[in-house]
Amino acid sequence: CVLVCRSLDGRLQVSHRKGLPHVIYCRLWRWPDLHSHHELRAMEMCEFAFNMKKDEVCVNPYHYQRVETPVLPPVLVPRHTEIPAEFPPLDDYSHSIPENTNFPAGIEPQSNYIPETPPPGYLSEDGETSDHQMNPSMDAGSPNLSPNPMSPAHSNLDLQPVTYCEPAFWCSISYYELNQRVGETFHASQPSMTVDGFTDPSNSERFCLGLLSNVNRNAAVELTRRHIGNALPL
Repeated sequence: CVLVCRSLDGRLQVSHRKGLPHVIYCRLWRWPDLHSHHELRAMEMCEFAFNMKKDEVCVNPYHYQRVETPVLPPVLVPRHTEIPAEFPPLDDYSHSIPENTNFPAGIEPQSNYIPETPPPGYLSEDGETSDHQMNPSMDAGSPNLSPNPMSPAHSNLDLQPVTYCEPAFWCSISYYELNQRVGETFHASQPSMTVDGFTDPSNSERFCLGLLSNVNRNAAVELTRRHIGNALPL
């Protein structure tokens, strides 16, 4: 263990900013992107880990391990939007037409079937462009005009895996006195947490403001801090 004496508030001041000593050393020597002590877990062999609350604190960065957040499997998302190959048939209103209705020459009542004709300039699945129109002599009711949407050609969709990144923290809280931020940003890693005015910096479920010091604190801020109370649950 590499030991330093624990201060009254458990923090170490570096460049006019205070932070937990083991977090500062771990950020300096191992993990530059480390945010707070909630991402660290002391190894079993460490006899002076920060959470043991002894008079001395081990700041050996290799006596701590980083807490890994679980990673969910990637979600498969189609590269292209799947357009339905066939539409539901229209209601058949032919029975409502009187039998003695006379139609103009060349006009006959149409079937309720909508032919599956691709529009001009249709790009087929194999990449070929087709500009021809459907032959009028084709049988519109033929089942060969529209492919089965459940056929193997449609089942092999072009899928692209999209990795879902679970955030390490569900919220971040910064404490301000007037327009000045005091202390480090608290990152909530537990399902619930409380903000209070007591002194317990090692509890991951509490954001304690009692140990935060500010040389520019005035009487109005002191009076406000006295009314923080037991806790503000989140």
